[in-house]
Amino acid sequence: MRIYGGDPTRRTSLTMTEGADDVGAFYLQVFPHGSSVVALENNGWSGTVPEIARRASAGGRFLSVHWNVNGLFRVTEAIKGTVTAYFEPSPGAGPVAPDDVVPAWASDIEFTAGPLRATCFALVEVETGVAFERQWCEATLPTYRVPDPDVLLTGVANARTP
Repeated sequence: MRIYGGDPTRRTSLTMTEGADDVGAFYLQVFPHGSSVVALENNGWSGTVPEIARRASAGGRFLSVHWNVNGLFRVTEAIKGTVTAYFEPSPGAGPVAPDDVVPAWASDIEFTAGPLRATCFALVEVETGVAFERQWCEATLPTYRVPDPDVLLTGVANARTP
């Protein structure tokens, strides 16, 4: 949670819906799940930012899937501080930016428009062994208010470059 800019002394407990009700605020829920740590963002995109991924993966692996109301998706992965995936998985999107990184394992996945969200959840499960649980969105979980990642990383060179 500190990597996302959360303050451990300002922890609260909310459901994902309660956090979404605070328009303009970014909330992060963090909790252990087996040997992994799950981080859920209600209205943010911090997990898509390469610098956040690098920092979060310093001791292992980090994988993020994100989508927004505009239909944009992003998969970001880092292993031991190196970004290994950073791409838009939408069908026909191709590389969205010249610095996109599409790993070999992504070529084995059929990203189709209808089930794209489900495909992203399946991707997380296959790559990490963690299956998304619907109850996470309904449960009251440890929650931290975090800053906009662009504010958090002001002055950090290449924060958005994989």
